[in-house]
Amino acid sequence: MSTTPEQNKAIVREIFDKVINAGDWELAAKYYKEDYIQHNPLVPQGLAGLQGVIRALHSSGNPMHAEIKLMNAEDDRVWLLLEWSGGNIPEGAPRMTSSAEVFRVEDGMMAEHWDVIQIEQPPT
Repeated sequence: MSTTPEQNKAIVREIFDKVINAGDWELAAKYYKEDYIQHNPLVPQGLAGLQGVIRALHSSGNPMHAEIKLMNAEDDRVWLLLEWSGGNIPEGAPRMTSSAEVFRVEDGMMAEHWDVIQIEQPPT
């Protein structure tokens, strides 16, 4: 089942609303292929690895939250600019503030992911 770029954007937006920001790691199985390919070396491969990251993002009373600042799509790719907030970051530790994300959608599900993360260093 092939999806259009507009459908792919809607899927990615729904994922950020219902899975990433809401922390519903079990719902990720509806949107991500079991063999999901992750190109960030700090994130484990596959659906199970992603679910672990989502649990970690929401393991505190102040979970990480992504705000979509820009989204576009072409063919089976969707790319976003995100602004991140929240999270229990230890004082003096670097903080992820924004990221550029690219997803490849296959048959209406997330099949592959790339990202570039901007880190803010704490004042010295």
